[in-house]
Amino acid sequence: MVICLIALPIFAILGIFSLKYRQLAWEAFHCLFKTVQLKPCDTGIDQRIKSKYTAKLMWWPGLARAFYKYFAVLSWIFVILMLVSTYFTGVGVYNYEKYGNCNGPDSNAFCIFNVVKPNQEECSATGVKQTLYPDKVKIEGYPVRGDPNAKLTIVEYGCFSCPYTKEAEPVVRQILQDYHDVNLVYHDVPLSIHKYSIEAAEAALCAKDQDKYWAYHDILFDKQNLLNDTVFYDFAQELNLNVTQFKECYSTKKYEAEINQSYANALDVGIYGTPTFFIKQANLVGPQKYKTFKAIIEDNLG
Repeated sequence: MVICLIALPIFAILGIFSLKYRQLAWEAFHCLFKTVQLKPCDTGIDQRIKSKYTAKLMWWPGLARAFYKYFAVLSWIFVILMLVSTYFTGVGVYNYEKYGNCNGPDSNAFCIFNVVKPNQEECSATGVKQTLYPDKVKIEGYPVRGDPNAKLTIVEYGCFSCPYTKEAEPVVRQILQDYHDVNLVYHDVPLSIHKYSIEAAEAALCAKDQDKYWAYHDILFDKQNLLNDTVFYDFAQELNLNVTQFKECYSTKKYEAEINQSYANALDVGIYGTPTFFIKQANLVGPQKYKTFKAIIEDNLG
């Protein structure tokens, strides 16, 4: 039975391309089915596999004898390895679908941007290499937090539905509180892997019409887990916005072109994950510690 657990998926896949392997897949399934019923396997597939690979090892008699003697033990080892690898593959697929990366919500990672360009810069979180173009970062026309005339600007490319952009928020807010010569320009880059990312971007820009962009920005991150089809109006009411005006803006997708422009600029810059930060020519991908921002800021402020 044990070897049939391994043989069945392998022969099933190979059987797509060859009649020979379809027959072997059927024998492996039959053997497994009989064993589950506590009946002996009568196809002989396990013995044929055992004999075939023992013969292949005859050039090293000691190894061949060990393989033949401990065939059942080796079979269990391979079954366990197959099940473990299948489990972690499943976890990786689940994390990618939900969080945009294979590491899960507690990883120091980032939400994967849809387009990946040829690469040079290494991202320490994943080993991915990617070219970034700080000279193509745009500031004019985007929301600014802090003194518009500050000596140093942090440019952030984030997504309101990305858990890693949310994770970065406390450090960014603390930096802006501690350094009055530093401001923040925020580019929202809605990622299709996250629900309500585009809706959140629209809502924040509609709040900007009433001078409440940053308040709405904060509530989107603070209550990210509550995002749904109706909550954007609730947030507007909570912030004392003119809800009628907000609804008209939101329902007509007034800022669709601006959102697309921000997305296009992210492509030009070479963004491959959110959040991504630029401080002059320096760039940081993923949530960062306070001391990381501090070192770059103080180096630039002198």
